[in-house]
Amino acid sequence: MNTGHTPGYLINKINDALCSAFPDKHKLEMMVLYELNKNLNEIASVGNLKVIVHNLIIHFQASNELEKLIDGALKQNPNNVKLKAINKKFEITTSLINILIPLERKLIKQMQKAYRACCHYEFWDDWEDELPDSFYDILKKLDDIPQPTDEEKLIVKFVDHLLLTLLLDI
Repeated sequence: MNTGHTPGYLINKINDALCSAFPDKHKLEMMVLYELNKNLNEIASVGNLKVIVHNLIIHFQASNELEKLIDGALKQNPNNVKLKAINKKFEITTSLINILIPLERKLIKQMQKAYRACCHYEFWDDWEDELPDSFYDILKKLDDIPQPTDEEKLIVKFVDHLLLTLLLDI
């Protein structure tokens, strides 16, 4: 999967999940060596854990291997709730990005319309001023909205509304 377009808010959540799963540098170092066959100190050795994890993420993102990093972390710590959640969010988000980013310039109005349709109106002060300007902004805003406990995620509702919007525009 091409993960070169991973949005910043998702990188931040990956960082939080990795820090949660590997709360000290030695545990992180072991995971990187055992699962990814890399020496952490050659990739990232300076700073606190959050900075080290950030540099590790940037390294794997640069080589389009962020998915490999998350998978390796899950193999070492399969019961970590944050890792499991970020893995699912990463798969959904990057798949959607790979499909829709090339179409963003042509479909931004439809994306904005779908965003407006899938969001609860109590989150809008003046929705015309609040409409995101880009697909990345839409994803970030969807992620920032508190989600109900049901299984249907806002991102899925957004895609559903986008498809309906596109069909109605034909």
